[in-house]
Amino acid sequence: MSNSTRFDETFTGANAVRISRLINVLALFALLGVLAGSLHLQFGVGEQPCPLCLVQRSGMIGLAVGPIMNLLWGIRASHYALSILAAVVGAAGSVRQILLHIEPGDPGYGPAILGLHLYTWALITFVIAIVGCAVMLLWDAPFKENDQGIRHAQSWFRVVALTAIFWVFANLIIIGVSVIPECGLGMCPDDPPNIQGVGDFNGWLAILFVGILALAFALAVVVNQRKADSPGRADSDR
Repeated sequence: MSNSTRFDETFTGANAVRISRLINVLALFALLGVLAGSLHLQFGVGEQPCPLCLVQRSGMIGLAVGPIMNLLWGIRASHYALSILAAVVGAAGSVRQILLHIEPGDPGYGPAILGLHLYTWALITFVIAIVGCAVMLLWDAPFKENDQGIRHAQSWFRVVALTAIFWVFANLIIIGVSVIPECGLGMCPDDPPNIQGVGDFNGWLAILFVGILALAFALAVVVNQRKADSPGRADSDR
């Protein structure tokens, strides 16, 4: 078998769908990692997010919508397009915040990680996401398979994918609820006062606990799905 034939078998047909799903799951966990850092800064350290920070968080959640839709309802070009639009909005917020602190000697807003502030890392994330979505749009093979989502994927993969999805939704709820005491029903303050954080260790522990809850929900859903399937029905490899 030639190298060209092996390449075609790997990146076309059902294999293309499997690889695309895996990429989408990895993208969700990458976004969760970025969100974990910002949520730890808020609840662990006690530093409240500024309005532009909230715009970037919203962009991250919007960016996750595309992979979530790809996993639940099938790989579609329109789903990637939604993520690109969300990334553009989030990147605009990041650029605006970078420009506010671009003057020499400006310490920036919030702590720096590896020499870069969170809004700079957010911009890097959005740019990578836009490029990544564009590359996935150039790959036609997954769109030709009429993928219907992970409903009949292997159980272990459904658990992993649903864990990421539930974790994103949990973060969405946390972010939405946390805005209320900070902003009330009006405009959010430009430089919100810090709150009493739960501490570095407890902050990461709380984030891990949310992930464990997401895993528990994912396991429950997969178990219920298996019970709903006909007794002789085996999981598909797709």
